[in-house]
Amino acid sequence: MAFEKEPMGAADVQHLESPSLKSHHAPPQFQQGNEAVLLRIDAGAEAPTSVKLAKDGHTVLLPQPSDDVNDPLNWSWRKKHMILFIVALSAFCGDFGSGAGIPCTLPQAIEWDMDPVHVNYAGNLNVIMLGVGGLLWIPPTYFWGRAPVLFWTQVMGTFFTLGCCLTQSFETFYALRALMGVTLTACQVIGLSFIKDMFFFHEHARKIGLWAALFLLSPYLGPLLGNFIIAGTGNWRLCFWLVFAVCGFDLLLIILFADESWYRRDIPYEKQPERGSRLLRLVGTWQIRVHHGYFMELWPSVYRLVALLLKPVVLPTLLWYGLSFMWAIGINIMSSILLGTPKESGGYGFTARGVGYIYFTPVVAVILGEIFGHFFNDYLANRYTKKHHGIFKPEARLPTCMLAICLMIPGLIIVGQTLARSLHYSAIIIGWGMYVFGVMLGSVAITAYALDCYPNGAGEVSAWLNFARTVSGFSVGYFEVAWGTASGYDVSFGIQAAIVAAAAVIMVLLYIFGERLRSRGGPLTFKGTS
Repeated sequence: MAFEKEPMGAADVQHLESPSLKSHHAPPQFQQGNEAVLLRIDAGAEAPTSVKLAKDGHTVLLPQPSDDVNDPLNWSWRKKHMILFIVALSAFCGDFGSGAGIPCTLPQAIEWDMDPVHVNYAGNLNVIMLGVGGLLWIPPTYFWGRAPVLFWTQVMGTFFTLGCCLTQSFETFYALRALMGVTLTACQVIGLSFIKDMFFFHEHARKIGLWAALFLLSPYLGPLLGNFIIAGTGNWRLCFWLVFAVCGFDLLLIILFADESWYRRDIPYEKQPERGSRLLRLVGTWQIRVHHGYFMELWPSVYRLVALLLKPVVLPTLLWYGLSFMWAIGINIMSSILLGTPKESGGYGFTARGVGYIYFTPVVAVILGEIFGHFFNDYLANRYTKKHHGIFKPEARLPTCMLAICLMIPGLIIVGQTLARSLHYSAIIIGWGMYVFGVMLGSVAITAYALDCYPNGAGEVSAWLNFARTVSGFSVGYFEVAWGTASGYDVSFGIQAAIVAAAAVIMVLLYIFGERLRSRGGPLTFKGTS
């Protein structure tokens, strides 16, 4: 096997002394135990020799980059962020395709002479497959590689979307929507692995925010554009042609720029396998050639999902996320019915175009949530490390979740009271906006927290969080309207707000006891990964 021995290009790295560090991991003196790390060295403090720091001269680079230019941590800023954009756009395609189908329900029901509620089952199935599919794609990222999973799932998802554009029967459409969900969900879970591979510890929250913002926009941007298309043309297939175009553009970017980010830090760079052609890494033949001794075997790759789920912190984290996020998916699935109910039946009687305009609310809320969280998460982390002598612990992420809860609860109450009392639709904009703003803040914070708790399980963390949000939200689509009609929307949304409030207890307990739970469960360690 040939080896590469090129020195790293360290434009963004500063050494305290000579770059003689041979270990590819953080020096032991920076590991404080139980996933606590020394993240900052203040001016004048005594620091270990040969430790690589960020440009500010204080922030410790974790993990410590190798001297290999092929180490993803040493890739150029342009390459890292192009791949970050690609995986974010790939994640966008999944929920964008799901959301774009929401305004198609009524015209499809007319074309196929079916009950709109029955037609909507295809959308519900698509949502559940977004969650199930996420679990299926994690093992291949360990025994085959990140890049081929990214490439082939996008190829399949693009062609399944084309099938939805061309089909003439509901039965075929129903099956294709399920296959769309299974394939296009891949980067909603493997995206976190790319971020972990390419960026340092102190960069994670911001990069997670950029990645999450794009795919959290998608379930709202899909219906927004779809409603305008339906209002202007009445042709539901054009909505799926738009999804097909976005998927095709993303596939083109993958072919032109994507690369394999799997890198074994426990192998010295002198013994790393020759990387060869980027296109061979993209389609997966390079990974097959160097598989033995470099990638994981099948069973350990599958067992990782189970091992993470058994950690004491994980189930409470998933429960909080599911109970808090589920109402966003439920509202999104049933929005056209909720807002399009005729005025004489007690609704708002919005046209498809009117519903499209209402969808600017969650889109703007996600953007504002990303802008605020982009700086607020870093502020909390820096504040914590300064107060604790440079030591950072994962629980420092959780106050953002508490802030999110304080926005989600009144947001749901406002929406429910507005629907029940037929108040002006501007109140829906305020309430929905508050809730989605909170969802954006909470999603980034809880993802960063789980990744900090188990940094060696980025893919598994993302897969289970994605499963929690989609499975919980999938169920709401079946009872949201019937519940509100029977009990009143003030009651149904009030109970939803109460559930979010009750889930806040989980967050308080995690903040207080999370460190002890992590200590009891131990770290997530697997041979052959870093």
